[in-house]
Amino acid sequence: SLGNGGVEILNLVIPKPDIPQDIALNYKQVKVQWTEQLVAKQQKITEEIKKETELLKAVADARREKEVLEIKIQERIIETEGQRNVSEINNQIVRDKQNNLADIAKYAKDKEAAGNTALYSPEYIKLQVAQSLTNNTKFFFSGQDSVLGGLLSKILANKK
Repeated sequence: SLGNGGVEILNLVIPKPDIPQDIALNYKQVKVQWTEQLVAKQQKITEEIKKETELLKAVADARREKEVLEIKIQERIIETEGQRNVSEINNQIVRDKQNNLADIAKYAKDKEAAGNTALYSPEYIKLQVAQSLTNNTKFFFSGQDSVLGGLLSKILANKK
């Protein structure tokens, strides 16, 4: 209806224009090319996304491998340090044991030397010579010029 109380259109027919065959074919080819370009562009974008995803996965894998390798290296370092510490402790134990044995041997030698000093006093030596001479029943010597006489005079002489 066109306005109040105006003309009323019941049916409107608009004829389809006749497009020449060569223009319609050209239009269809352009549409096909445009569709192919859209498909190619979308495939390119899809491939780029796939490559980026693969790259991200590869980087993530490399980082994980690097971290695992660093952890293994740290474990080896800690293990080596532990072995070195155990070796140092064992060496110190052996060194201390050898020092202790040397100290014991020195102490025993010192005590033995002190005992020998006390044991082999001039009085003890005189006593031992006297005891060994009492076992002999006969002595043959000619004064202080003989070997035995000189020895006895040196040993039994009173030095004041």
